[in-house]
This record gives sequence, structure tokens and C-alpha cells, in this order.
Amino acid sequence: IFGDSAQESILMNNAAWVLRRSPLFLLAGDGSHRFQPVHVRDIAALMEELGTSLKTSGEEVDACGPDAPTAMELFTKLRDASGGMARIAAAGPLLSTATITALTKPIDWITGDTLLDADDLDLLTSGLTVADVPDDPRIKARRSLFEWIEAQGRDLGRSY
Repeated sequence: IFGDSAQESILMNNAAWVLRRSPLFLLAGDGSHRFQPVHVRDIAALMEELGTSLKTSGEEVDACGPDAPTAMELFTKLRDASGGMARIAAAGPLLSTATITALTKPIDWITGDTLLDADDLDLLTSGLTVADVPDDPRIKARRSLFEWIEAQGRDLGRSY
């Protein structure tokens, strides 16, 4: 989920913070897993629609945005828009998600926060963060993550 500003978009902002300060940004697996982040206002509109409609009882609806980049595409775009210098590299099969998470511990110590935990990384690489019905017109009508990154780029990652 991303919001109106960099500060409201914790995942994107914190990733940009690392991309600005670290020489290396490791991706789990081969970097080809996809994400479909959604804007918080689009989630709110979807919740309102589902909560007020008499036709949606039991319906499963994809809560995602229109852009479905691979991890490599997403974090490259985020790095470039925010002015980061990190080399983005896929860890491949040699490093598990638990190992990649453990490698972020020094960042946790610096920030006093947990940058990434293994459960979150496992979810992000699971395939569950993309639409089951990508041609749903409701998805196409939602805010574009790529447009948002371009608009917010200079502010992303300036502070943690």
C-alpha cells in the first residue's frame, strides 16, 4: 500500500532510504516475482464499495493497483527516481528469505526499526501480491504506482 506522500508510504520510502545509502540491495530469488501495490485511497474506495453494496456478499475482489512490476523493475524504478546509487542484485537460490532478512539487521540497529521480517519477505515472494483477475476494470482505474514514484521520487528515502 502506498499513500499520498513518501512519509505515508512506509515500504516504498524505507526501500528508497536503503537504495540511497547502501551499495547493494538484494532481491530474494531471481527478482522476477511480481507486486501490485495499491494506493490507500483506492483501498478505502474498495472497502466502501464492498461495505455498502448489496451485490458483493462473499465476493472475492483483488485489492491491487494497475502496475504489476517484477521486484527488479520496481526497485530499479524506485532507485532511479529517488537518486539512489545501490546496485540491485538478485540473490538467486543461494540465499533464503531468512538469510536475506538476517542481512538487514544492521539497518534495524541503525534505524531502531525492523526493516524487513522473513514473513513479510515470504509473502512478497509468494505470488499472492498480484491480481487473480488482472483485466478487472476496477484495477485499471486505480492509481498507478509508477506515476506515483515519478511524482514522489525526489522525496522518497530522504528520511526513514
